[in-house]
Formats: sequence, C-alpha cells, structure tokens
Amino acid sequence: MRIHGAHIVGIPFALLLAAGIPVANADRPGPPVAKHKKIIGFAVNSVEPSYLRQHVADMETLPLDGLNISVYPDDWGPTRSGQEGLFFGGRPFARDDFRKALRDLQNTRFKRFTDNFIQVETCARGSAVTGNTDEGNLDWFDPQWSVIARNGAVAARLARDAGFKGLFLDVEHYEGSLGPWAGADIFDYAASPSRAQHTLLETAKQVETRGAEWMHAVQQAYPTITIIIIPNTGWHGHGLVQHFVRGMLATRGKATLIDGGSGAYSHITHGEIAGLRNAASSTHASDHLFAPLQYAFGIWVDPNPNQFGGWHTDPQRFERNYRSPLELEHTLYSALTVADDYVWIYVWHPAVWFNPLVRPRPMLHQCELCPHANVPARYIQSLTACRESHDLDWRPAVSPDRFFYFDDAILVAGSTIGDRAENLLLNPGMESWGQTALPQPVHWSVGGQGPLWENERNTVKSGRSSLRLTTSRTQGHVLTDVRLPASRFAGKTITFGSWVHSGIKDAAGVEILDFVETMHEVSSGGGHPGDRRWHFVTVTRTIRPDATGQIILRLSAHVPFIKAPSAPSTE
Repeated sequence: MRIHGAHIVGIPFALLLAAGIPVANADRPGPPVAKHKKIIGFAVNSVEPSYLRQHVADMETLPLDGLNISVYPDDWGPTRSGQEGLFFGGRPFARDDFRKALRDLQNTRFKRFTDNFIQVETCARGSAVTGNTDEGNLDWFDPQWSVIARNGAVAARLARDAGFKGLFLDVEHYEGSLGPWAGADIFDYAASPSRAQHTLLETAKQVETRGAEWMHAVQQAYPTITIIIIPNTGWHGHGLVQHFVRGMLATRGKATLIDGGSGAYSHITHGEIAGLRNAASSTHASDHLFAPLQYAFGIWVDPNPNQFGGWHTDPQRFERNYRSPLELEHTLYSALTVADDYVWIYVWHPAVWFNPLVRPRPMLHQCELCPHANVPARYIQSLTACRESHDLDWRPAVSPDRFFYFDDAILVAGSTIGDRAENLLLNPGMESWGQTALPQPVHWSVGGQGPLWENERNTVKSGRSSLRLTTSRTQGHVLTDVRLPASRFAGKTITFGSWVHSGIKDAAGVEILDFVETMHEVSSGGGHPGDRRWHFVTVTRTIRPDATGQIILRLSAHVPFIKAPSAPSTE
C-alpha cells in the first residue's frame, strides 16, 4: 500500500490518521502571547449602546479586550438583528441621527474593553425592514453612490467620538436587500444591475473606484481608524471584494486595514491558521498596494452545536463539543500567535456570552440544549490561559475514518450525460498513475490543504482502482483537478460528473471553475448523502464567452474535524 501526500509513503493510512498527522517528535513550546495582541467579542447580535452603558461592569467580567457592536439611528424600530447594513444603503445619514447611541457610548465607563468596534455591513438588509427600495444597495455606477461614502464617514465619526478603535466592515452577502440588486450579492458581477452596459473589467475598475471613494471619506472623518474586513479581503471566493479593498488601500492614509480571517472559524491547530495566513498573503504578494495589510483571525467557539447534540456545558460532556475548553485555549493561542494584533471570537450563543446577567432578548433555541444559564467557568478561563506558552505542534486526535473516493469521472458537451455521450477526459477512471516519487493519476493534479491520496484497490466503482482522498490536518479542503484550455469551451455548456463514495454527508462533490483574468466563478454539484455507497454527482456550467487561461474540473472534498472517540472530559 502506498500513501501519497505530505511526503508520507508506505505507512498504513488509518494508522497515520489515528496517530494525528503530522506527528511531532516532541513539544515545540511557543512564546507567551505579546501584550499588544487583543481578543474581540463579535457581539453585534446582542449588544447595543444603551445595553452596554447599563451593563458594562457585568460584561467586563468576561476577559476580552473589546467588542464589536451594532448602532442604530434614533428613529429605528424594534426589528434589530445587528446586521441590517444601514450604512451601505441609499438612505443618507448624519451624525445627529445617532444622538442617543453616541450619548450612551460616550457615557459608558470602560475599564477592560479598550479596543471596541462598530459593525458596518455592505449588504443593505435594513431596506427589507423598512420596505423602502431607496434604502437598498445602489448600483456601483449610480451617480448617487457618494451617499454611501458619506455614510461611511458618519460611521467612522461615531467610532471616533465614542473612543472606539474603528469599524468591522462585513462584506459577506446576506439575502434581503431591496432595490436594483433584488437581494443579490453586490460583489457578484453576474448579478450586477448594469451588467448589460458594463463588462466585468469595467465593473471591477468601478468597484475599485468606489472603494477608494469610501475609504477617503472614512479616513477624513477618522484618520487613524482601524478597519477589520470580514470574512476576508477578497482573496478567497468573494467576487469583486478584492477590488473594493484595493481601492481602500490606495486612499487609506494613516488608517490600518486588517484582513479579518473568517476562514479560521473552524480551524484547530497552529499549522492550519499559519497556512491560512500564508495563503492570503501569497495571493496578495504581487500587488504592492496590499503590502501594508495586516491579518486577524475569527474563531468560532461553538460551531453547528446541534451536530453534537447541542452545546454541552456540563464539564463531563465538554469533549462532545466541537471545541472543549482546552481545545479552544490551544486554538486561541495559535490564532494570537499568527495574527498581527487581533483575534475575534464568534459564538452561536451570543446572549449567554455577552448578556451575562440581563438578557434583552430571549434565547432563540440556538441549540437543542438551550437555554443555557451561563458560560462555564472553564471556557472563560480559556480566554486568559490562551495567552501563556503552548505547544505549537499540539493537535487533537481525529477519527481515522474520513475518506472520500472518486471513480469514473466524465466530461461531456451539453447539459446532459447520455449513454452514448463522448467522454472528453483522459484517464477518467484514474487507472493510470505517474512514476514519480509522489505519483498522481495521470492528467490529474492533487492539491488542497494537507492532501493525502492513494491508488485505492478495494473501494472501487469499476476497473482496478479509484482515487482515495483525505487530509493530514484536523480538517481541510482537498481536491483533484483537471485543467483544460478555456478557449476550447468559451461560450459552451459542459457537464462534469463523477462517482463518489463517502461516509460523511454533504462534504464531497464536483466543481467547474472558469476565469476572466484573475476573477473566477464556480459552479458546484454534490450533496453526497454519506451513506458509504457510490453516488453519481454532476455539475453543469456555461463557460463565459470571455473566459481566459484554463478551466478547472475539480473533484472536491471538505474533510471535517471529527474527533476520535475519547473518555469523558476531566477539565
């Protein structure tokens, strides 16, 4: 048996994973966390200025260095999710529209929380609350777009006058905005209201211009502002975001711009978080404007708790959670070690974390075990213990059964795969393998995050073998690609499919990617039920007429973090 990837050959697959690849020879203790590095609580869903003023003493028992909160104009109604995106819609605001919020913030007696932020979203969902289409997102070419830049200045001035560090700029798409975008993602060229009038490259240039306009207004209001951009600065799968950020960097002045690193949400180890930073910085490396960019990381404390029977607050059941307190401690240490200045935590139970004694909103059954009375003391302790020296090579044991198998791939012209359809792929069954030190299927390329692959001879759909994939990490995206000239398929519809076998639900599938210059779009197909049987999955895409370079046909597996069975927690 030959195991390939991560320079590991000739060791049984299950043994490697059960042992927790990569295995360190000894502890590699890192230094204590530098004092200037801070942990911020993402509290936009549960904390507003009036609550903060009244309850700051109770909240500051939580050993954080600051909060990211939401603010509303004085005339805003009771519907408050914390993410309405008011500042990025067509309604013009002035500082005086926020008199009450600013008064509360200026009268809050902070002692521990030194680094606080105001949330600003680029998706104007507040328009759906008011029902006013004029308050939705504007076309990038709209002559009234300067309203949004001025609103950015208002948000910045509120942060400055409140003594806050700055803004969290959330560029993630959330459905609900009214207006010309009709609820679509404003960074998705395919949804652009003016797509018929402007090419992708013209739109990208306009988005960059708007980013520069917005940032100029913001730094005029608050020259030394800090802006943390989440999920990230557009380097991974966020359409035209990178162009907006590039414009911001061009006019930032003395402002500090930080990639928020939401991609670390589910990460566990130091190596994974360091790898995320390396991937981001290497993507930006060729553009000098991105050189001053700093990096932060978001850590999700309690991801998808119902997958684990709810969020367990009984110390005897801590290990059932995605992160036990000890695991959270190690991950926070790793994130702080890799970040420049900030790590921020996202929680699925914000009322428990950020409303410790008085809860203005009832808990919304965030998990099967809700409601929870409080955050267990051991989890709170993790927020301070994480600053001490920890082993940089620490990793929890993972399940040895996280395999994905692919066989008999096919690419055809058109939108259906008929019995007599010509297969345009070479080596579709991955029967032929190269003769290098780390052989791969001929005409295919294995990659991703810590990929491990094998020429599988037991779990096979047809022929002699299939491709088996997993990761050496606690979790990660692994893939196998075929690249073909885009000119061969430009403007044409193609369908790509493969047989897939897995015991993990909704983690494996197929994708088609095309590119226009550096900007890519992807179509995905999958949904494997995780029943340990073979299922045929397909995806269809019409390649863009102006596609450049190559298209990518991808066999994709998102390997989740699945803990090895363990004894009850003793924390």
